[in-house]
Amino acid sequence: MLFRVAFLLLFPTFTIYSQVKFPVKTSENNRHLVDANGKPFPILGRTSWCIISQPASGYKKYIENTVSHAYNAIEMAVIFHWPTVNHPPFNGDLDLPFLKQLNGSPWKGSLVYKDTLAEAPDLTTPNEKYWRFVDEFLNYCESKGVLVFMFPAYVGYDGGDQGWMQELLANGPEKVKQYGAWIAERYKNQKNIVWMLLGDQGKFKPVEVEAEAALIAGLKSVPGQQSTHYTAESFSGQNAADQENFGHEMNLNGVYTWDSVGVVTLGRKAYGHTPVIPAFLLEEPYDEEGPDGTKYNPHATQPVRRFQWWGWLTTTGGYIAGNGYIYPFIDPHWQEHLNTQATLDMDRLNRFIKSIEWWKLVPSGMNGMRKLILKGEGSDTATNYVAAAATADGSLLVAYIPPSHDGRITVDVTVMKKRAWATWLDPSSGAMKKINGSPLSHWTQREFVTPGKNSRGENDWILILKTDKYFNSLGKE
Repeated sequence: MLFRVAFLLLFPTFTIYSQVKFPVKTSENNRHLVDANGKPFPILGRTSWCIISQPASGYKKYIENTVSHAYNAIEMAVIFHWPTVNHPPFNGDLDLPFLKQLNGSPWKGSLVYKDTLAEAPDLTTPNEKYWRFVDEFLNYCESKGVLVFMFPAYVGYDGGDQGWMQELLANGPEKVKQYGAWIAERYKNQKNIVWMLLGDQGKFKPVEVEAEAALIAGLKSVPGQQSTHYTAESFSGQNAADQENFGHEMNLNGVYTWDSVGVVTLGRKAYGHTPVIPAFLLEEPYDEEGPDGTKYNPHATQPVRRFQWWGWLTTTGGYIAGNGYIYPFIDPHWQEHLNTQATLDMDRLNRFIKSIEWWKLVPSGMNGMRKLILKGEGSDTATNYVAAAATADGSLLVAYIPPSHDGRITVDVTVMKKRAWATWLDPSSGAMKKINGSPLSHWTQREFVTPGKNSRGENDWILILKTDKYFNSLGKE
């Protein structure tokens, strides 16, 4: 409680985000989202693929934990298919999303078929019990101020058994379009949805293009929808708006890379996309998905917070982050990983973003902003890149120095409109270190050297230059 009170005194702008009014809209400059009252809405998301497999007690525990860490969004599949996750394709009440197979027989939930054209579920036979459960889940999320990035039919890696591509093909374009229109009609008054398209597939065969296009056409055929944003997880190394078949359907540009490098390059590319649409980091190597966890992604080395700092400072719209043990929602493992070091790091990042006028930031060297890091910037295709952004009015500059950097940078302080208070932020604890000589002259360049190891014995730090006297700590007390 002491931390909460102190935090509100130190960060008065935080309170404007406490009550979000949905639906979200695109800002006037097309750079970010705003809520229904026009308040800037940063995407601060948590990957939650199979959350619908949890009963109400489970999903409420998860959403409450999510909100407690200052997240305001989740990503999920409303119907899910992965064979290795929590009892697909049943929801938390063990209901199935569809009632019948394509041959008219009752569907019992098998996702393995001898004859896909006969045994796959008929997407035009929704099970009302399943979808009432979804209704309640979405309403609960809305009551907690959570925006839901929702796949109506995640297609899966290379159209395989992680997703629904084979079922989409078996149903055919007309039924798929009917399903898209049905789910859009059901949720046309739901205010807290962003529609997610594709799903780990970047290249499509002609028949697959036809199937996905039918789904999208159905989704977009329903007039009067409250939620009108579309983005996609296409394939690692590809931004949503750059996908050759469906990029034109997007009005949010999600950045996706499975690799340890690529966030910066893709993030800057997304920010610079023509026409301008809001950009954000959609997916990157997950927490505890690498050598220290599930060993699924060798690129997911700690500290994974570097991906989110890179992604946010290059896109400015926000990020979504995952954990290798949480997203399958297999009991009890997901509950044991809710409060990892990386989650606490995201808590600090979320609160930091909410404490500043983040929507005014412009990435270094883009959209009229001068290059901010004059020496020591590193390579945008390597892990030593210093991501930096500043406001056009010269009131704020933020730079992230990653763990693999040597810690020495030269900054163009002349972007500041007047003398600036300089502070080091430890991303692993939230502790702040005032830089000697503050406030600094804004008439010159300035060399900065990070203050050694942070609280976790790692080398990453955040440099903050602000024309108003800054705060003391972001850490929980």
